[in-house]
Amino acid sequence: AIVSAFAYGFKFYDFIKDFFYFLKPIIFVASGYYLFSKIKSKNFIFQAIIYLALLTAVIHLVTVFSYLISEPFNINLIRYIGGKSNGLELLALTLLIVNKKGRYFNFKIKYKRLIFFILIVSFFFYFSRMMLVAFFIFVFAINGYLKVTKKGLLYIMVFLITFLSFYIIINLIPLERGAPGVEGFLYKLRMAPSEIFSTEIDRSDHKELWDQWRGYEATKAIEQLWDTKLHSGVVFGKGFGSLVDLEFVAPLSNIEAQFIPKIHNGYINIMFKSGFIGLLFYLSFLFYSYSISYYNTSNKTLIFANNFISGIAIYFIFTSLIISGIYNQGDIFTFILGTLLFLRHISINQS
Repeated sequence: AIVSAFAYGFKFYDFIKDFFYFLKPIIFVASGYYLFSKIKSKNFIFQAIIYLALLTAVIHLVTVFSYLISEPFNINLIRYIGGKSNGLELLALTLLIVNKKGRYFNFKIKYKRLIFFILIVSFFFYFSRMMLVAFFIFVFAINGYLKVTKKGLLYIMVFLITFLSFYIIINLIPLERGAPGVEGFLYKLRMAPSEIFSTEIDRSDHKELWDQWRGYEATKAIEQLWDTKLHSGVVFGKGFGSLVDLEFVAPLSNIEAQFIPKIHNGYINIMFKSGFIGLLFYLSFLFYSYSISYYNTSNKTLIFANNFISGIAIYFIFTSLIISGIYNQGDIFTFILGTLLFLRHISINQS
């Protein structure tokens, strides 16, 4: 991406912004690895995650219920006021479920059932599609159900059948765009696949455009990669500092812009900056991380670390379609990935 930038030209500010944007996951993984190596009690960080998540959950619920006292129930406003997701709470819930009876770690949590209840309620009020999918990915992965085995394939098939059945049902239900409450949330769920993959979009129809925005901006990026000399942009990308031309001035995040530095689809974003070569490196990293779960060992801590790393890889494979994957700026799982890599390192040495 650095080399490609000089072939197409760039503004210094845009180049530097992209450089640190792509450097972020490396810094976070390295920070997680280093900081975890300095903590004597490895159980402490998981205990701390649960208590910190409890604090954020209480703040979230107070914020949401303060709104609901005086205002009608509206999911979009609840998410606007209380937040759209919380990786810390997702992680804490996962740890509480998979570590039953100290299966992997020996740490004591006071008022465990109460904490679990508060986290579940807070989790619900985020109304987050990504949190829900990520929760199942992490729980299934840590328990070893996402490996290609007879048992794993059975769980994957059950999940896929349940998932497809749910989408068939919500596609049969009449739902209105922008409806308040659960109906509006179900409408967003129904539109999720077309939002990612739709390429034929009527730009003059703003309702259709916003419902399928991720597909639109990804299509524009791919078109501009092909529209390079000898299609070289497809192989090498257009480099740091390159901007995607939306071909119209769009109202985005309280500003109007025609040229944007990044898009939601992480795969296309990586390809736009560094071409197929960069995308190949990214996919290699994710599939290698997933393959770690196949490491044979009887060490329970090592099994936990390997399976969780694999789960995070699957999470990034999925979220790269929607929220930039490992490059999502609000994501904490790159930091957690670093802690798990160190946990894996010391567990291997102890085995």
